[in-house]
Amino acid sequence: MKIIISINSKKEKQSRLRKVLLYGKSFIPFFFSHHPECEYFKNHTLKCGKIKLCIGCFIGYPTAFISLLLIRFLDKDNFFNSDLFFILSMIFLGTFFLSPLKLIKNKMVKIIQKFLIGFGAALLFNWIMERPYSKNTNLRIASITFYIILILLNIYHAYSILGSCYKCETPFNWGMCSGFCTIRDRMKDNELNNFLIKTENLSHRILERRANRKK
Repeated sequence: MKIIISINSKKEKQSRLRKVLLYGKSFIPFFFSHHPECEYFKNHTLKCGKIKLCIGCFIGYPTAFISLLLIRFLDKDNFFNSDLFFILSMIFLGTFFLSPLKLIKNKMVKIIQKFLIGFGAALLFNWIMERPYSKNTNLRIASITFYIILILLNIYHAYSILGSCYKCETPFNWGMCSGFCTIRDRMKDNELNNFLIKTENLSHRILERRANRKK
């Protein structure tokens, strides 16, 4: 009897794990795009074959890493003053504020902005690492600095997406809207429950609230 229970328990765990993996597989498009696939976010992604890539992540992060490698091998002391790196990093990182100010709507301008932010991050990291302290101290300062920067960027990123969804004609109705159509199709193909449909009630409440404000 115990053996049967143990086998059934093992099968249930395997079934749950398989379901989790299938849900993960269904959300693969969102893992790359980081944005819903609708008109509100068409300038936030790049199409690479059948995959849509988030401009911020797939332009900004690679730019930062490649720039760090180039700066490391560049004989910068003969060309640049260290303080110039700091000034340029602040200017390039400052282009981030063009987004909350709604000054960037063109996709190419957005790509350039993310490139500058990535390059600015690399310059700032290099400047911090050249401070007259121990390497470990500089590394800790750099880690804390970029940890804070990443938190702020991700908070804004999430706020921006949720804000756009809130203003939509079908706010947060992810179980029906076109932005999650691919994900819903993949869940259907994998015979999974479309749990996104549960956002429908929230969408209706928001629409009712809007209607009451207009009265």
